[in-house]
Amino acid sequence: MAHGSRNPEALRTVTALLDRVRALRPGLPVRLGHIELNRPVLTDTLAALRGEAVLVPLLLGRGYHIKQDIPDVAAAAPHLRILIATPLGPDPLLAEALHARLTEAGWSADTGRTAEAGRLADLSRFPEAGRTPETCRLPEAGRLAGIGRIAETGRLADVSRLPETGRAPETGRPTTAGRATQTGLRTQTSLRTQTGPPAQPRPRPPAPAPHTAGVVLAAAGSRDPDAALDTARAAALLGARLGGVPVLPGYASGSGPTVSEAVRILTALGHDRIAVASYFTAPGRFATECAEAAPGVVAAPLGAHPAVARLVLHRYEQALASAPLSHPAATVGV
Repeated sequence: MAHGSRNPEALRTVTALLDRVRALRPGLPVRLGHIELNRPVLTDTLAALRGEAVLVPLLLGRGYHIKQDIPDVAAAAPHLRILIATPLGPDPLLAEALHARLTEAGWSADTGRTAEAGRLADLSRFPEAGRTPETCRLPEAGRLAGIGRIAETGRLADVSRLPETGRAPETGRPTTAGRATQTGLRTQTSLRTQTGPPAQPRPRPPAPAPHTAGVVLAAAGSRDPDAALDTARAAALLGARLGGVPVLPGYASGSGPTVSEAVRILTALGHDRIAVASYFTAPGRFATECAEAAPGVVAAPLGAHPAVARLVLHRYEQALASAPLSHPAATVGV
């Protein structure tokens, strides 16, 4: 549930998305509603319905519309039994669509991994990052930062391949072969350890090349901390989808870093090929402003991507599973 847009492409894009939803589920009634700026207005759409409906917000995270506007609209339609679905984001299907939009815009990542995995966790050094330091400690973001960060595991593997050491690398405890040698047990393993030729260390594979690429996830923004949390999770999902490329949120409004500030942060961290992914369901003022701040490649909004259509139906099914209705009606609010 958004406010609509004066950009004529917004209505065309949302209409195309709903056509995809209908094509995926023939026979399922799907209606459209807006809060303002576009028709039909959601209150009019609901007023024309009878019985039961599922309200699926085409929003990408929690915020005022989810917490206040939607319950108010539902309360103003007492003639309906309304189930309210969760917002679209964050979700891996959105990461799929974002990746596709970046690729369509001509962007591609380096083949290597980030040389210093987890650098985004150091963003607290940048005051303009706003709430980013908090969101970077998300479990998802932590897993993303940990991609390629297996130094400790790598050391264990390398040392344990050298039989002459006979000791566990990290703990200093004897290995099985080492214990047998110390206690005088004449096992085949210990004999090999004592009398065999010294093992040659295996060559280390070359270190992966660092990503010079980085991505700013351009979002509308909100002062609601839950909205910032959801956007940070979406950034982590996109980064994982891109193979570990750093993804930093940038906002058109709210208290977080702007797109321009996020670009400067990534540049200071050594990324010189920065693209902007548009975390918007349709074109509009915020999407345009964020695109204008892009230093290079900028992707189109999510729009009518097939993954978004699948996600709309997934949210519908989730709402039905929580409290099944007797008739499969769906209302999509934007």
